[in-house]
Amino acid sequence: MIRRSLAILAVVALLGALVLAFLDDATHKPVPPQGDMLGTDSGESFAAYSERARTSLLDAPADQPVYALVTFTAPLTPAEAGDLLDDVARVNAMIVQLAAPFSLPEPVSGEGREDVFQRELDRIAASLQGVGTVPVPEHLDAVVVRDNGDTLRQLAEAPQVAALETLPADAAWGRFGVRPVEVP
Repeated sequence: MIRRSLAILAVVALLGALVLAFLDDATHKPVPPQGDMLGTDSGESFAAYSERARTSLLDAPADQPVYALVTFTAPLTPAEAGDLLDDVARVNAMIVQLAAPFSLPEPVSGEGREDVFQRELDRIAASLQGVGTVPVPEHLDAVVVRDNGDTLRQLAEAPQVAALETLPADAAWGRFGVRPVEVP
């Protein structure tokens, strides 16, 4: 009799926990939109995007760090991208082809950005082994960086940079979206 009562009580408690979990805000409500986005809007031409990116760069504060999407005129090797981005305070992610951004760590002692880029490309290649005839990426198409407006405006003048778009200074890593830019 006691065992039967305990079993019924356990089942009731389990059902109660499931009902509470279903009604909990964390599992019931959809995630709110993040707000900020980098990259082209749906249906936006590259020319229109470039103009919008240029305006955002002009508005970037000179002495305060902001996140920016740096799109290259043509895909760069890890060495070329490393040289180009050597003076940037932080490279947060790289974009390969039109894939979602791959988060990147900072280089450790004795390494440069080229080493970080190459290691991530090698990791991507290893994950594609045995998949079939999927092309293995060897170049970077864009990066997400963080630095002050003056440094970013200087970077935008490089011939390898097709467009550089910035976010407001209050944007937080992981709380904005990134859409890769297709360069004609």
